[in-house]
Amino acid sequence: LKPFFHPSLASKPEISQAKQPDMAQLMDARLFEQKLDSALARVRQVLDANKDPKPATDVHHQYGDKYLLVESMTNAAIASQINCLAALGLSQEQLMKLKAWAKDSQVSLLFRAEERCSFVREVSREEEHPTKHVEEVSTLQSVVSSLTSKVVTTITEYFWNFEVQYELIAIRGVGAAEENRFVIQRRKGQSELKTTTKSPPPHPEAKVPSHSSEIAISWLLQMLPEQSISPEFRIDRNVATCRTPRRNEDVDKAFEYFAKLAKWTEKVAKYLVHLFPIDPFTASKLDSSALDAGVVLVPVLPMLIAGSSSEEENAGAADCLVQLSNAPAPSGCTIPSVPDLNRLLAEELRSLKQKDSEMAQVFPTGDTIVTHKEAFLHVTLRHLCEVSQRWGGALEYVEDMLRKQLVAAIGKEVSPADFAAYMKFHYRKLFKEAYAPGPFSFAIRRSDSHGPEGTLSIEEEVVGAGGDSNIKTPIVTMSGVSSSANHMHFDLSASTQVSFGGERHLHAWLSHKFSGQTGAKLSLVSRARQFSSMMVLVGRVTSATSFEPSYAAIVQNKDELTIPLDLSTIPTPKEFKDAIESLSPEMQSFAKAFRAMQLESTLFGILVVQIKPQLEKVLNLADDSLTKEIKLTQDLMQLFIKYQIPSDLLSFTASDGPDGSELVAPTAAERLAAVKEHVKAMHEMIRGSQDEEIAERRQEESWNNPFGAEMAAKGKKGGGKGKGAPRGSAVMDSMDLMGGGMMGGCSQQMAFGAPMPACSLACSAPAAAPMMAFGAAPTPQATRGVCLSVAAPPPPAAPRPATPPRGRPAQGQPSQPSPAEDAQQWSQQQGSSAGLSAGRDFTQVPREMDERFEQLDTDSALRPTIIDPASTWTKKAQKALLDSPTTSSLGKSEQKTEKDAAFDLLDALTKSGALPLSHASLHVVVAATHCFDKTVTETVVRENANPIEKVERSSLIMASTIHQQPPMALINESQQSRVGAASPMLWLKDDDVITASD
Repeated sequence: LKPFFHPSLASKPEISQAKQPDMAQLMDARLFEQKLDSALARVRQVLDANKDPKPATDVHHQYGDKYLLVESMTNAAIASQINCLAALGLSQEQLMKLKAWAKDSQVSLLFRAEERCSFVREVSREEEHPTKHVEEVSTLQSVVSSLTSKVVTTITEYFWNFEVQYELIAIRGVGAAEENRFVIQRRKGQSELKTTTKSPPPHPEAKVPSHSSEIAISWLLQMLPEQSISPEFRIDRNVATCRTPRRNEDVDKAFEYFAKLAKWTEKVAKYLVHLFPIDPFTASKLDSSALDAGVVLVPVLPMLIAGSSSEEENAGAADCLVQLSNAPAPSGCTIPSVPDLNRLLAEELRSLKQKDSEMAQVFPTGDTIVTHKEAFLHVTLRHLCEVSQRWGGALEYVEDMLRKQLVAAIGKEVSPADFAAYMKFHYRKLFKEAYAPGPFSFAIRRSDSHGPEGTLSIEEEVVGAGGDSNIKTPIVTMSGVSSSANHMHFDLSASTQVSFGGERHLHAWLSHKFSGQTGAKLSLVSRARQFSSMMVLVGRVTSATSFEPSYAAIVQNKDELTIPLDLSTIPTPKEFKDAIESLSPEMQSFAKAFRAMQLESTLFGILVVQIKPQLEKVLNLADDSLTKEIKLTQDLMQLFIKYQIPSDLLSFTASDGPDGSELVAPTAAERLAAVKEHVKAMHEMIRGSQDEEIAERRQEESWNNPFGAEMAAKGKKGGGKGKGAPRGSAVMDSMDLMGGGMMGGCSQQMAFGAPMPACSLACSAPAAAPMMAFGAAPTPQATRGVCLSVAAPPPPAAPRPATPPRGRPAQGQPSQPSPAEDAQQWSQQQGSSAGLSAGRDFTQVPREMDERFEQLDTDSALRPTIIDPASTWTKKAQKALLDSPTTSSLGKSEQKTEKDAAFDLLDALTKSGALPLSHASLHVVVAATHCFDKTVTETVVRENANPIEKVERSSLIMASTIHQQPPMALINESQQSRVGAASPMLWLKDDDVITASD
């Protein structure tokens, strides 16, 4: 039974949920079952024939029987150990004296030995060699004489007297006074040792002490009642610390004692073993099997007997110093009865005495170092160690029985992913519909009447076994949404600040970690639909009105941007306070300041900006003007992103009428037509600049290689370019393949991999690109063609309906303010709202939640969690409509490129911060992790705790902070009584619940 218990106080190592038992564990379990079956076979010989003891797993019983079984085995182990001490010489009178000492003092057993070695005599003797040498002298075939010789060796031997004295004594306290100690067993022996050299001696002259080991037995004596010596170990099931039959304070104290006793007996037995080779008799004639203690019965077994009764006659041995006393047992109880256990104790003592008599025939008697007394002491100590180990193994067996029964009831071992799947199911029954957690997946759309531009979600991927799906699914968060008239802002650069309005979502996400395993990996996923676009900014909320983006990207035309998220936790409020309690005021101030920063870092912000509405705004177009203008929108995006054309060159103004006349109350169609003409003119300008640059490059090539044109003509006449074609011809042909510069009809990829329609007016790369391929620098004309503001010829007047008189808007057409007027209104709004509350200050949410954790999380298991984007992203893009999607990884440099492009577009769409972003939504995620030290199954079995109720309480704490409502106002009425019983700390007054931020 040893594999299930080792004499140490270390906890059993945790086993991974996904890890199956290895071969060594399976072999240990089979060995345990074999030894248990062998022990039960011997028990059947001792008990009556109508008794059929079986392993506890094979007998139907109740949960309370496990407590009774542990108490029964512990009492049997206590009685067994006292009887073993009695076999070594402890009397009943001495036992009563030890009981009296244990009331107010610590009582210990001390084994102490001394060794002395002294020279006795020196003896010399002669030893003849068995071989003789004979020499004969002969003449004429007759022997005249013979000479015989032999070898005689003188041997000097040195004799020593080796003396060993040991004693087993009981002491009170330190045992300084004579009345505070008495001897249980004492013996002195000596043997004569022989060596062939006098120096060095075989052992030190005096070794005092040669061994000293002490074990406290106060707990053992305290288990004996006042008026009796029958042990009465009981588990107090009413205290809060009592979790299971194995996990409670009473059993923990017993474990501490039995572990120390096993270690002490092993030390003493090891010392005795080292004496056996020293004694001349045992060194040469000892049979090692004579010291085997396996024949002695161990009366501690995790067995149950159907039909046991405490009313049976007690038939224990009369010479047992300690027996168990009859105690009333519940009806139908299956634990072994007290008379049965006393029979086992009697058999143990009988087999121990039989072993002593057998060893008396094997070991010598007299005053030698090793006699049958030392052999019996060694066997008894080994048996005490075996009793301690089997008691520990039996308790582990009981706990393992609980584990197997739980797994059998569920049908599988629950993994963290399985538990997360159940909590989603549990939330649907717990929360009211208005407060129910929902998936973090949002369609990015202008309004309910518009189709979505794309989606934004935080998805989790199951890690390890279990879960309800192997496909990534959105996480479930507790969310609140508000639309504030007060804008927030973020910095594009040191001199440019962009403001934004729109919806603001506050999400609380609760993760759970079992034995270091979360069961899921998170990633932020942004998906755009074809001919749609949006911007995603990721960062932190730094104040009530400011957002600090660390990353940004444009997602368009079926792009899918995946940003893995890394999670890190900080200490719980209680752990933090306990850690700084003994620090100096300066150290505490530093730690508190740093923790405040860490708490604010738990605010993970995601800002989504819709591009089309902002394009309409910056171009002074009516709402929904670009909804169906796919080509125009793509062209505008290219001009803003690729060429960084100022928005003023493309936006509609009142002076865009025929021949430069001013339009009065222009219609949406007129505004759109004007912008189209501006875009067309800009494309023509860019194409003209490209043509001019191509011509200049051709001229330069003709000057550098005057014969290039003639050689090229010959090559074409011959059907192609031959080996002698001039170097410049390749450059010229590459320019011809461009198909007229920007106005070619091929479909090319826009910035960030977005496909352009085949009919796009601006689909090819600028002419400077092929020049750079040959190492040529861009010409000044190319730069001038792109950057200078060139006035395009006025476009022809588009047909339009008759306009009403000046100053009155057309019927059915809303008055569209100019960008300057919009910027002025924004400035006035900001000025009028300065110093006022801008809605809920998100930066106060982590502090509020931390206070709630400290107040209501009695387990101190909720850790604030920081969410950070990982270093490597993944982007899936489709270069053209008919191309297959390609996946690429974005490192630091690519992320920097994406951010620069997004900020450049934001700068154009907001006129460097002059226009606010009206169609934006901010999602703020605050996360926490409920940490369990053990796996899901071990949490239930070893802690006797329901992790569902623990996580349920944590989710209600977070939800009440998000919604600013008492926890009981968030859940269904049918669940309130159960939740109140499981988590009474949640029943708080309304005044105690977090209200709006100060």
